[in-house]
Amino acid sequence: MGQNAKTHPAYVPYYTTLDPHNPNVHQFFKEQLTRIAQIKDVDFIQLDYIRYADVILAKGLWSKYALIMNGEYAAADYCYCDDCVNDFKQKTGIDIRQYTDPSKVEEWAQFRCDNVTNLVNDIADAVHKAGKKISADVFPGPYSHARWMVRQEWHKWNLDAVFPMNYNDFYMEPASWLKTITKEEVESVSGRFPVYSGLFICKDWQHKDKVVDPENSGLLPSEIREAVQGSIESGAKGICLFTPNSMTPEHWAELQKIIK
Repeated sequence: MGQNAKTHPAYVPYYTTLDPHNPNVHQFFKEQLTRIAQIKDVDFIQLDYIRYADVILAKGLWSKYALIMNGEYAAADYCYCDDCVNDFKQKTGIDIRQYTDPSKVEEWAQFRCDNVTNLVNDIADAVHKAGKKISADVFPGPYSHARWMVRQEWHKWNLDAVFPMNYNDFYMEPASWLKTITKEEVESVSGRFPVYSGLFICKDWQHKDKVVDPENSGLLPSEIREAVQGSIESGAKGICLFTPNSMTPEHWAELQKIIK
C-alpha cells in the first residue's frame, strides 16, 4: 500500500516495525545489544518481535479484528520499500511491484524469511563475540505457522535456545496440540539448540467460557499436565510460562504435580 509502519502500523499502535533488510537496522541492534551483552551480570540476550508483522493472524484472533484471513492482505504486508524491491529484483530478476498478488511469488516470501534470518544471525554473531548467549521468542512451527505467518525460519537461526509461543487457544487447538507442535519444533532444529515450549496461561480460568478475546484465554489448571507432558515427551528441554503472573494457585498445584 506504500505506507510506512511508523505511521500506519498493522492491527495495534505498537506495530511500528523496522525493516530487517535495512543495514542501518542491523547496525543499530548490533550496537545496542552488544552494549547490553557487555554488562557483567547479563547471561542471555532475548529477542522478541523478531519478525515481520503478522501477514496472517492466528485463527483465534480473526474475530477480534473482524477479519477472515483466507489469504495475505496488503495492509499487513511489509516491506515494499525501494531498497527491498530493488535488491530482490537484482537477485531474482523479479519486479515484485508488477504483481497484483505478491503472495503467489514464493521467491518473495523466501526473500523476507532470509531478511529476518540474516538480521538474527548478524545479531547473534555480535552477542556471541561479546561472550554471551542469545535466545528468541518465536511463532510455532516453524513450517506449519511461523514461516508463512511472520516470515520466521527460526530453525536456521544461530541461537542458544528458543521459546516457541505454543499458545494453543490462539490457534483454536486443544492442549493436546502442544505435543504435536513441539515435535515439529524439536525435529526442525535437529539438536542445534534446545526448545522450551511456551505455554499461555488463563488467569481468569473459572470464567474462561465467557472470555471473548483469546489474548485473555489460555490453559486451565486441568490442562497443565497434558500441555507439559506433551511438550516434554516430544523433546522440549523445558517449558516457559506466559506469564507467571497469570498462574493461579490451582495452576501452580497442577504444575508441581507434573514436575514431580
